[in-house]
Amino acid sequence: MRLKHRPWGDTFIEEHPELIITKDRVENSNFNEFISRDPLELEIGIGRGDFILQKSLNNPAINYLGVEKAFMAAAISGKKVIDYKLNNLLIVSMDINYLFDKLKNESLNNIYLNFSDPWPKKRQHKRRLTYPTILEQYYSLLKMGGRIYFKTDNDDLFADSINYFNSSKFKVESIDYDYNLQDGDCLTEYEQKFRLQGVKIKRLVAIKE
Repeated sequence: MRLKHRPWGDTFIEEHPELIITKDRVENSNFNEFISRDPLELEIGIGRGDFILQKSLNNPAINYLGVEKAFMAAAISGKKVIDYKLNNLLIVSMDINYLFDKLKNESLNNIYLNFSDPWPKKRQHKRRLTYPTILEQYYSLLKMGGRIYFKTDNDDLFADSINYFNSSKFKVESIDYDYNLQDGDCLTEYEQKFRLQGVKIKRLVAIKE
């Protein structure tokens, strides 16, 4: 999520350490208390926060951890959290690879990957959020029966990700090349735009069993 930098974003993040956790705030914040909550679900790359905010509103008994390393996107999401007065959502503004070491094994009920960067060049593939080494991390963090929900508009990323999942410990439950929104799912800002343009949405669901 690339957004033009605005000075208010830095100020907002600085003034709300209880809402947006940065790398230097992890130990002196409510982060450890929040990630010990159960149930706990994770979205990686929340952008402006439309998806995870709606999930949090629809499911007040579930706790949501939203990761977004782009500061401006995290700040925009944070303002929405305040507007909706949510207490079951915490935003973490840092790289997911740093966060992996902070989360406990078998602590997550579900993981959401929505319209992640496709990293199209072959030398970049290891950065993909569905790459085999990262799938191993997800497998450790998810409880038995936990699921990954992966949506994308990118054909190449989807095709490669199917192969990644099929070679992993996960069981692929469903693959959809023209996905229509189902009960319990929510739209991201990208998905809203793509659907208006007639772009087909691809979705894969995999389970740890």
